[in-house]
Amino acid sequence: MFRLLLPLLILALLLGGCQKGTYKIPREEFTQQVRTLGVMPILIDEGSTVVHPQRAEVLSLLRRHSAGREDRLIQILRDTGPFFDVRLINQDPRQIFPRLVSPSTSSAEDALPYVFSPAAARQLAEDVVVDALLVVILHGRELVEKRWDRDRTRLNYLEAPYNNILALAVVIDRDGQVLWRLGSGPGDLFLALQYADFDEAFYNKADAVRLKFLTLEGVERTLAETPSGLLSRTGFPRLHGDLFDRIGRGLKPGVLQRLGGGARPQQ
Repeated sequence: MFRLLLPLLILALLLGGCQKGTYKIPREEFTQQVRTLGVMPILIDEGSTVVHPQRAEVLSLLRRHSAGREDRLIQILRDTGPFFDVRLINQDPRQIFPRLVSPSTSSAEDALPYVFSPAAARQLAEDVVVDALLVVILHGRELVEKRWDRDRTRLNYLEAPYNNILALAVVIDRDGQVLWRLGSGPGDLFLALQYADFDEAFYNKADAVRLKFLTLEGVERTLAETPSGLLSRTGFPRLHGDLFDRIGRGLKPGVLQRLGGGARPQQ
């Protein structure tokens, strides 16, 4: 019985276990429609909720550490994606953002926080002759979360609004319509700018746990940090590498699709 179940379990994991993307059209239609993909430079929403005593410097660090990272993402998508070709949109991200991106007015819980200009999307796609655009936006947002004291009892936590940098990744067509998105809600956690100082409360015998901001040096070290271990990508930042891997897995075709079968589309 075990010998029969093991291959089925492995197949199930291969088919769906690594997917973390949502297609807004049937997957087969997406594959037929998007043969060439344009990868945008990473965009920073400088008008978003980035609450930090050194806000301008944090935004500058995000821009500097995100610049030129797209080559890694392009290689991942060329190696594992369903695309005929993947091309870089080599333009200034600070000039692209106001042309392409606007805040969404939707109040739906799972709505995207942005909408995309059809005129700008069409022009950018025509510039490099691609069918669709992969847009990655880093933006600040306050989210109510529970952060746990992991150093002692692991039972204490502080529930509060924390300021985070989130990463939103979408594929849009030439009309600015979203064909695929990574994750759900406003985006995936990219960088936590605040932490609960359980140490201070413990050593001062205080009941209240204070929120503190990462120092500017802490932000830079976190953005520059590389993964450890034998499988690490030497010299490439962990935060960007993890984000790109999630995008690559989300856009990777299923086993049945690669074999020419009829994999059921994600909706």
